[in-house]
Parts: sequence; structure tokens; C-alpha cells
Amino acid sequence: MKLVVDANVVISALIADSKTRELIVTLEPDLLTPEFVYDEIENYTELIVQKSGMSPERVAQFIDLLFQYIEVVPAQEFYPHIEEAEAAIGYTDPDDVLYVACALAEDAAVWSDDTDFDEQTHVETYSTSDVIDSFDTR
Repeated sequence: MKLVVDANVVISALIADSKTRELIVTLEPDLLTPEFVYDEIENYTELIVQKSGMSPERVAQFIDLLFQYIEVVPAQEFYPHIEEAEAAIGYTDPDDVLYVACALAEDAAVWSDDTDFDEQTHVETYSTSDVIDSFDTR
């Protein structure tokens, strides 16, 4: 099984040495994310630095480390699914359309703690607690 990880999950893993961070580096399912997630994380770099207590350089190193475990999916691979994703979740949260499109393109579920994903039925969604309960770690 594949899981599309949203930016909030990655940001959570960057802020604290948490179960989320552990899951990203030990989870058996393939982890994916749309390529725009780098831009979304960049928008929160200051907050990550502040909340984590790490320097900007250390945060950049952690981003590189986490993305050794998360495959970045180029937009052209999920772009054909944008319309279907917009119909599924665009009315609830337009920011989540690309995650759903990526999941549709990759035959994957979405890993997010954003309850907006529960409003759609096109792809399965897992919260962090669902991931803890449902998947093996190495």
C-alpha cells in the first residue's frame, strides 16, 4: 500500500521528535507526496525553527533526511486527476485537491490529520493514530 503524506504530517515530524517522525522513517507502506509540498513546508520554515528550537540549517537537514523516506511525485503524474480531485474535495478545501489527485494517480491513500479529507469518498484517509494502528513499522 502507498500513502500520500500531507505537509502538516511532515511539518509535525519536523517540529518534534515524535511518533510521526518515527513513523515516517520506519513505516512499511511507500510514502509519497506531491512536489508542491516543498513550497508549502518552506512557507512554515520560520514556525518550524521557532517551535523545534533548531537552527534553519538544521531544519533544512531534517527536511532532506525525511525526504529520503518520502517519494516526491511530479505534478505531471497526477495532473490528469485534478478534475476528479476537485470534484471530491475542492468545495471543502481547495488546498487538499493536489493530495487527492496524487493519491488517485498513485492508487494510494492519504495520511493526514486534517478532517477535511473525511468529507470525500474518492480515496481512503488515515490519521496519524490510524497509521499507528494499521501499519507495520520496521
